[in-house]
Amino acid sequence: MLSVGERASSVNIVAYNLGRVLSYALFTLLLAATLQFGLSHYYNDLMVPLRTFAGVLLVLMGLYLCGISRLILKVESLGRYAWRLLQPLAKSFLPIQTPAQALAAGLVWGWLPCGLVYSTVLWATSLGSISLSMTAIFGFAIGTLPAMLLAGLFAQQIKALWQQLYLKWIFGSLISLYGLYSIPYFKNLLSGVV
Repeated sequence: MLSVGERASSVNIVAYNLGRVLSYALFTLLLAATLQFGLSHYYNDLMVPLRTFAGVLLVLMGLYLCGISRLILKVESLGRYAWRLLQPLAKSFLPIQTPAQALAAGLVWGWLPCGLVYSTVLWATSLGSISLSMTAIFGFAIGTLPAMLLAGLFAQQIKALWQQLYLKWIFGSLISLYGLYSIPYFKNLLSGVV
């Protein structure tokens, strides 16, 4: 049975992650709407380059997780300019004491520069419609929930397990392979081989 403090902490972790999911959805909605409505005559032409760039970002993220390359940090640094504007607001929610604070913090901290999020948002916006983009980003966000919730509850234990089992190589390799597969050129190449 969870104590009152543990229950409150668990609720805050869930609320924070709900805010994070909503920030990803908002980011995707803004980008997809801009591309589909603001640049509608270029949208179809942008789909392959967006998917390619998203795939390259995934490959770079996988290589970073494996400890092979730090190039993804340069891409993430592009987001730091926007993050500088949000950072004072994000810090104002700390320390998190209530679910409302946690939700608001997640909404803001979800904009923290992250190559995996950037690549997923780009990939989602390249799917051809806002509804598909939103479905894809919610799928991504829901897929990250178990890991993020467990990380929030068991951060120290997961860190030790991560290092002991060399999970960074497994996950990094899988992310890089998926990134390659999602690049239209490589996908077509692989389809021709199989």
